[in-house]
Amino acid sequence: MIARYAGGESGARGAARSGSVLVVVDAFRASTTISLLVSRGASVRPVASIEEAASLETDLRVGERGSAKVAGFDFGNSPTEILHASIPSGTTVAMSTTNGTRVIEAGRGAAAVYTGAFVNAGRLADTIYTRFPEREVAVVGCGWEGRRAAEDELAAGAILHRLGEYGADLDNRARTVSERYLGRPLSSLKTTSAARRLLRLDQGDDLEACLTEDSIFAVPRLLNGAFSEDPE
Repeated sequence: MIARYAGGESGARGAARSGSVLVVVDAFRASTTISLLVSRGASVRPVASIEEAASLETDLRVGERGSAKVAGFDFGNSPTEILHASIPSGTTVAMSTTNGTRVIEAGRGAAAVYTGAFVNAGRLADTIYTRFPEREVAVVGCGWEGRRAAEDELAAGAILHRLGEYGADLDNRARTVSERYLGRPLSSLKTTSAARRLLRLDQGDDLEACLTEDSIFAVPRLLNGAFSEDPE
């Protein structure tokens, strides 16, 4: 297995063109929220636009723009909200976010599409290495509106580090983000621009949820347009 790192929508499109397995990483907060929803038995349909999310016939709608909850939706892109909500297994969810769902859409056509972050890095790496030992894997950090985001690079590094421990060959960029993950305490991510934005919106509890490693035992895979637990 060769594991690579890339950024944003262009990275996701490149993974789709090359037939790679794609892992989309939006640590603050889409990947974390999707992983939590899937761990509760929900099916999550990611779409780029608010209008499409509003028009889908689903049980719930989750969305944010600029980190703030979309008016009229059931939840913002908040793992803390989801954690304290009653969401029965089998619930269908439409989801649209500023960055994560756009990158997911850009990667449609990849050999397989997953999403993950700090919260499920270990289980995700284990699953991908076991299922696709001969495939190229592209781990893509979403960033924020086309710019790099430290939290996404470090979460990608967490996944890549674990893939490397299993035996994957990391390319130069993948090794770099893996080393950054190993060399930087996660607590430092509480001072990034994304973290400050969440704090201004009184959503600081989401930071703790997003930075707790291997806390969610779920591997969301995009199948038939929706994320659900990767079937055995």
